[in-house]
Amino acid sequence: MRHGEGEGERPPEEDWLAEEWLDAPTEETPPSAPRRRFGPPPPGAPSRRLLALVAGVSIVVLIILVALLQGDGDEEAAPTTTPTETAPAPQPETEPTLTVAESGTLAEGDSGRRVRRLQRALANLGYDVTPDGAFGPGTTAAVRAFQEDAGLQADGVAGPQTARALNEALADAG
Repeated sequence: MRHGEGEGERPPEEDWLAEEWLDAPTEETPPSAPRRRFGPPPPGAPSRRLLALVAGVSIVVLIILVALLQGDGDEEAAPTTTPTETAPAPQPETEPTLTVAESGTLAEGDSGRRVRRLQRALANLGYDVTPDGAFGPGTTAAVRAFQEDAGLQADGVAGPQTARALNEALADAG
């Protein structure tokens, strides 16, 4: 008796995986269903490789954006305990008074530390000026407004009288 020929014996594995079994049609793929083949893309259409590359790059960019927006997680959470003692609120820095020499004046076109100090003094008194150290049209307008409020000649030039009035106003606001 040859191997694989007997009652109750299983056929050898080579026979069990025979080509007929592999080529047999199944219910999942009916033999009448033709395979659809795609031709070349129409002129001007992007290739499949290009589309795959764009999709891959887009996914990588999205992953990076998500990682950046979420943070790296190294930040420690703020403590949730309530402090029993409260620290005193920080006091705003008091601006030193404007010091302009009796003979000195500041006018449009000037710049530097003295101009910045003038601008800070005006800002501390509530005038709309940016302390940038450049005496421009905004500073001129703020000086004029202060001079009008102080009863001085409103010429937009910060001379000795304007300096004294600013120092007095700062001391009063104190």
